[in-house]
Amino acid sequence: MSISDIIAKRKSVRAYLDQPVDDADLQAVVEAGRWAPNAGPFHITVLRNPDLRKRLDDATHKAMLDSGIEFLRMRASLPGYRPLYAAPVVILLSGPAGPYTAVNCALAAENMALQATASGLASCFIVTPGIALGGDAALAAAVGLPEGYVLQCAVLLGHAAAEDPYTKPEREPKGTVGYVD
Repeated sequence: MSISDIIAKRKSVRAYLDQPVDDADLQAVVEAGRWAPNAGPFHITVLRNPDLRKRLDDATHKAMLDSGIEFLRMRASLPGYRPLYAAPVVILLSGPAGPYTAVNCALAAENMALQATASGLASCFIVTPGIALGGDAALAAAVGLPEGYVLQCAVLLGHAAAEDPYTKPEREPKGTVGYVD
């Protein structure tokens, strides 16, 4: 598959099978994140522990409901909604406070999502766990965020479930383009 095909095929999947991710595929995804362009430090935490994933999922769900942000409250109120979508792997991207940390983490996340697609895996870029972890230092430490680092985003990883009530079946390019010659 060409890089253009991978980019067009990548989509945010919000329903996963209860099936582990192959270690070699996971390592390839993580390494893709490490090769992203960056302007400073960031940290990749691979969270596979089911109990910690559930704690993070529960804390994120509660934080969404309590956020005061109508979209997040609406989403979290949907019947059966879980913010981590039962993904067997949650990759947390964090870094120290700084002007480029969010960009560093987002670039790493995009590389990981593209590698996941190339490997036949499903992924989803999310930011909502940051709401939960920002207010719970004990949970942040338990899930492996380095001290002084702040979660910027996460990548969910796994095998797509057949039914996904939260994802549109087709994608279209977004944004506008202008050329100045």
